[in-house]
Amino acid sequence: MLQFRRVLAFSSRVHTYLLVLYLFFFLMFVFTFITPVDNFLLDFISYSMTLISWTMIFFGVWIIFASIYQLFYTKVLAFSPALLTILRCLIVLLLATFSDLIEKVVSTGVSL
Repeated sequence: MLQFRRVLAFSSRVHTYLLVLYLFFFLMFVFTFITPVDNFLLDFISYSMTLISWTMIFFGVWIIFASIYQLFYTKVLAFSPALLTILRCLIVLLLATFSDLIEKVVSTGVSL
């Protein structure tokens, strides 16, 4: 079972690296409002953010289910990977909502 805990810890680390990659594309998305860029780059950034966010959510679900599986198998909950996974998924959801809000305000404007 020690190997499974190591796999779970490594998976949590990979999930963190995916969050860093998502943050990189989010910053690129924010900088597209400051500097003029081609539409191809903007489409690539949007596609990459969508792909990474769905990958993070599905991978996060796997980590949470693996933590629950470990709880039933060894009666010990891997609390840190599960809690950090939920936190990272919430960060991605908040950033995705924020980027959609920014894009909608910039492209259509604010109307009352």
